[in-house]
Amino acid sequence: MATKTSKRAGETSTTVSVGIRIDPKIKFALDIMGRLQKRSLTAVIEWSITQAIASQTTDFDGGTLSSELDKIWSTDEAVRTVNLAIHMPGALTYDELRIWETIRSSEYFWHTYPDGSFGDDFDRLVPSRIRSNWERILSHVEKHKSSPTVVPMTADDIIFDDIPF
Repeated sequence: MATKTSKRAGETSTTVSVGIRIDPKIKFALDIMGRLQKRSLTAVIEWSITQAIASQTTDFDGGTLSSELDKIWSTDEAVRTVNLAIHMPGALTYDELRIWETIRSSEYFWHTYPDGSFGDDFDRLVPSRIRSNWERILSHVEKHKSSPTVVPMTADDIIFDDIPF
């Protein structure tokens, strides 16, 4: 997936180039819509997709996909994956689910209770530890991808790599 940064100074927005195949009749209809709305084909397609997202309901809380996206979206992949796992767990791919289950089973990413336990109380999650170890998490999940069970990360996997000597 290619991204293109605007050429204007100080502009930080990016766009993603997507190739699609559509029926010629739909393409014709989009062209007509563009003429009527005085928009480019790209703008008409973006507008149409935005309208579809706004009207798509979800099974998660009865809201729309648009309202859920506001809770999930982040430019940070680690934050976005955790937000998706918390707000729309049923939408996780297998690989994302494996990452999330590794985080859930790894004590390091959670504030522990006085008895030493940790778990699904999302208020006890430590996002900064996930962000700072994101590449290690991905590497750990890849390394253990053939394991029939999720392999939790240990302090050795995370902390000892940071010692500068």
